[in-house]
Amino acid sequence: MALREINFIPIELVARRTLLRHLLFWAGCVVISLSLIWGFYFYHEHALHAKKRTVTALKERHANLGAKIDEIKHIRDDLDSLNQKQAGLVTITRNEPYSRIFAKLADIMNKATWLSQLAIESGLDEQTETSLRLTGFSFSAEELGNFLNQLANEAMFKNVVLERLTESETSGLYKNMRKPMRLIQFQIACKVPKV
Repeated sequence: MALREINFIPIELVARRTLLRHLLFWAGCVVISLSLIWGFYFYHEHALHAKKRTVTALKERHANLGAKIDEIKHIRDDLDSLNQKQAGLVTITRNEPYSRIFAKLADIMNKATWLSQLAIESGLDEQTETSLRLTGFSFSAEELGNFLNQLANEAMFKNVVLERLTESETSGLYKNMRKPMRLIQFQIACKVPKV
């Protein structure tokens, strides 16, 4: 005799359970797949946004660096211009200021001696002394000698030399002058040392 199993569970219930098991299995597979896809997508988006932020930050830094480089170029141009101006001023100011020479000559001059020409020659380098050449007239040799002594005794002027001396008579110096006047024309050379 053979034994047979008899199933008293209705077939619809068994089919429903099987269908439910298959649906749960495939729904789980779909949920796991979608979660993996969404996870990968969000990870990719986060990494991409981080790269975009980095690129944006680098572009901003690049723009800032470009502006700073332009600013540095302008500052360098200004510095070069100022250095050129300073070099010109150094060339001018390394010599004895001419105003001091004029003021000292004005102090030394007497009423009977005056200058008709003043020539100042400055050297190009700092060690060269300034040469001074004075040409003028005096009413008398005594007044000219007094002027020469005061010039030679002044510390600002060195190597005072009377290079030329001529005596002449002139008329018409003043409108109401009737007779010719005796004048002494002179030329004096000296040096003004660097300070």
